Amino acid sequence: MSKVKAFLLSLALLTTTSAFAYYNFIGDVPLPGKTQASPQLQQDTIFSVGAYGLRIATKDCFTVAITNTEVSKPKKGNTWEEIWTLKVCEREGRLPIEFTENPDGTGTFALDYMNIKWRTVGKKK
Repeated sequence: MSKVKAFLLSLALLTTTSAFAYYNFIGDVPLPGKTQASPQLQQDTIFSVGAYGLRIATKDCFTVAITNTEVSKPKKGNTWEEIWTLKVCEREGRLPIEFTENPDGTGTFALDYMNIKWRTVGKKK
């Protein structure tokens, strides 16, 4: 690899790492609430939920957290729906998610961004 390519790759990695380190995303597994997702499926889903939260964050607030999970449609076979509560700065949103789980704990998820319900939970200081 040429020195220029190595430098550009290093710069890209540093920039990406710095951008994510700038925000405080709270989403340790197991998540709070009543999620039926396996720890692996929770971990797989957290990244997408956190990335969505960062889009809502403001320039003077850097905290994104999953504060609750609840089942909205019970399991039918290996598919069910949940609502994850996401707190971003002074806003709280209820994000619908449809899960399909495999026997090994992996699976797929679909975030329903169009039907998230946001409310203000605190005032900016």
